[in-house]
Formats: sequence, structure tokens, C-alpha cells
Amino acid sequence: MRILHTSDWHLGRALLGRSRLPEQKDFLQEICDLAQDQAVDLVLVAGDVFDSGNPSAEAENLFYTALERLAAGGQRAAVVIAGNHDSPERLRAASPLAERLGISLLGYPAEELRPSSEGCPVQRVACGPGWMELALPSGERIVIATLAYPSEARLGELLSRSLATSELKEAYSARVGQALAAASTHFRSDTVNLVVGHIYVVGGRESESERDIHLGGALAVEASALPTTAQYVALGHLHRPQAVGAAPVPARYAGSPLAYSFSEVDQQKEVVLVDVEPGTVANVRRVPLASGLPLKSWSADSLEDFFAWAGDERNQHAWVDLEVKVQELLSPAEMARIHRAHPRIVQVRPVLPEAAAQVKRAQRTALPLREQFRLFAARELGGEPSTDLIELFLELVNLEPDQEGKEVEA
Repeated sequence: MRILHTSDWHLGRALLGRSRLPEQKDFLQEICDLAQDQAVDLVLVAGDVFDSGNPSAEAENLFYTALERLAAGGQRAAVVIAGNHDSPERLRAASPLAERLGISLLGYPAEELRPSSEGCPVQRVACGPGWMELALPSGERIVIATLAYPSEARLGELLSRSLATSELKEAYSARVGQALAAASTHFRSDTVNLVVGHIYVVGGRESESERDIHLGGALAVEASALPTTAQYVALGHLHRPQAVGAAPVPARYAGSPLAYSFSEVDQQKEVVLVDVEPGTVANVRRVPLASGLPLKSWSADSLEDFFAWAGDERNQHAWVDLEVKVQELLSPAEMARIHRAHPRIVQVRPVLPEAAAQVKRAQRTALPLREQFRLFAARELGGEPSTDLIELFLELVNLEPDQEGKEVEA
């Protein structure tokens, strides 16, 4: 039996305002082709399908189109769980249609699906809170313990009355371990036994693109909470592909298929293929992905240095975070020239000599707040901000006559 493990698609996510939808379409195409070429029997998507609980129509279209292809007309099983960025209700809303193609959509950590109706080659033959048994067209059986993102709110429980991080962490890890232990009681010697979960396991290495997920805090799970009877644990939550070294069984984070922040510049993105039979040790293979533009951080000694670098065609096919040494703040015209030279510059950080920076800071402080914000916005946007944007800013800071000397952080 062959399993494809992927996670953290974050469909709809942008890079500092730049759309990644074309790249997301490409990696979904690559994953669908891989599932077909490698004769995959089961696809596990370990959460964070979308980047928000209210995804765009384009992001939803990408998801459902890919899911239909991955299911191969009901010949291939697919199990998708919600991550912390997904709306549980929205993700599972299509379940009545999805089950006709052998697709299982789970929004909550202890969700119990119903057995499949007749007619689909992939069948859910037994189900319970947080687990299911699938029968594949080949006749093979799989028992899967499922753990969609288990926040206290989604569990519907107050795990600890203490506000101490250590006590809440202990209670949370114990609760997750309890849920997985209960589900794993349905593992059998004649089935392939798997876990798919969206959790942070203590010791995992994070990236800056994992925002608002309480990494390293109270919502962390000890590796010992993972069931020892599972043959493979498919995890989502962390964007850096990695194994869980302290796990009692083979366990991996597939990571995100695209780099979503410049902290991921050097990461090779991947999916995981797992070959396993009942009673055997899983054979885990990492498969690198070729889709998506790379992210590059470039430090230029001058504008001329940057323009020479940008003139090399090999450097045009990447998203770029630019740091450039200058003698004075960049003008809107210079910013526009930078963006014309490289259309995928997503951030420009001018570096002034220390003495010049102090003088410029003093000069900015003396300017009216309107002018400070205009200069700041022009630098960030690469052009003059609209009057409406300036007026909105002044409205938000509730400008009073004595605020004219305030400084905008730049």
C-alpha cells in the first residue's frame, strides 16, 4: 500500500501582498501527477488547506479541483483534516458530496463520520470519534486515527484552570495523548494503522511563516503522546519538512509545498511517500517538489550593484527581499526604478550610514505627520500614496493639532 502525505497548502496566501495562486496551482498539479504516476492508494492532507477561515473563491476552486483529481473517481482514498487556519465547518461542508468519491473531510478533532453509502470503490466501513476504517478497491484495510487541530475551543473543553504555561502544556499534551490512545485502540494486526494530525510536537523546528499557532507554548504535545502502535504518523502545522526524532514510531511533518516567508529561503519543499503493509515497518521516502518560485534575500552594496544583479536573467525568476546600502532615503522615482528592474521585489530595505540615518530621522521628526506618512508610504509602495490612503491614516491616528510633530515609524 502506498500513501501520499502532504500538508499546509495555505491556498490563497500571499507573499507581502503578492499573489501565489499561480504557484499553488502548479504544486497541486505536481502533487496530482505524482499520485497518479506513483499509483498512490491513499492521500493524507494534514491540515491548513486554506490560509484563512474565509478563503477566496479562487482558493476554494483550486482545492476542490485538486481533490477531485486526487480521488481519481473514487478509486483512491483521500483524508483531509482541518488545521488552525481552516474553518472546521467550511472544510467539512462538502462532506455529503465528497464521500461519493471516497474523500473524508474532518473539521474537528473528535469528529465521527458515517459509513459510506454503497457505490463508491473506496468505503468507510467503520467509524468512531476521531477514527475511521477504510476499505480500498484492492481489498486492503486501513485504520486512521484523525486529529484535526485540537485547540481548547475545538475540543470544547477547558483543559486546565491554571494560567501557568507549564501546567496548561502538561494538560494539553495529556489530552491529545488521550484522544490518540482512544482512537488507536481500533488498530488491528490485519490493517495498516495510521495517525494524521495537525499539532505541534515538542522539539519541532518552526519558520516565521507559521503565525499565530502558539509554537513552543502551551499548545505543544510531547512525542511520547503519539501511539506506539501506529505504523506512520502524518503531521501538519510546521512548514519545515522534518522528522519527529523523539517519536516512538516513524513520524514526519510534510511541510508546506511553497516557501511562505524569507525564513524558508534554503528549504527544499517536499511531500512524503510511505509504503507499508499490515504488521510491517513503514518505508518512508521524501519526494522533492519542483513547483514554485524560490525566495531570495539579496544584499546590495549600492543601487548600481543591485541593477547589475537584477540584469542577470537567472535572478529574475525568484521573489526577492532586497537590502541595499544608500547614502540617503530612496525617492519614489528610485523605488519605481527598482521595481521596474525586478518585478518580483517584494520588500526593499534601504540601509543608511549611521550618521546619515540619525540626521534623516531628526529631519523626519520635524515634518508634519501627513508628510512623514507620505514619505513612508512612498518608500514602501514604490510610488506616491493616494490622498485617500493618507486621509485614512490620519483618521486612524485621530490627528489633533498638537500631533503634527509625531513621527511615523519607518
